[in-house]
Amino acid sequence: MSAGVWSRLRDWAEEAWCRHVRYRELYRQLDRMRADLKARAAWMDELSEEELAGVLRGLAECIDAVQTSGGDAPDHGEGRA
Repeated sequence: MSAGVWSRLRDWAEEAWCRHVRYRELYRQLDRMRADLKARAAWMDELSEEELAGVLRGLAECIDAVQTSGGDAPDHGEGRA
């Protein structure tokens, strides 16, 4: 095997390993986020249909209020608070 072929093979293996490690960490983060979301939303599983409908109505009202008041907010340039 020539030195050029060996070098390309080594570079390919290194890139594949780095990609594997990077994606492995992303999947770990995604798994943690899924578990966190599941834990935060567990109380919703215990709601009755009526209670769930009430929560959804309240959420819709809240979203409507935020959208309505959004026009009153001062316009800030990008990157400024």
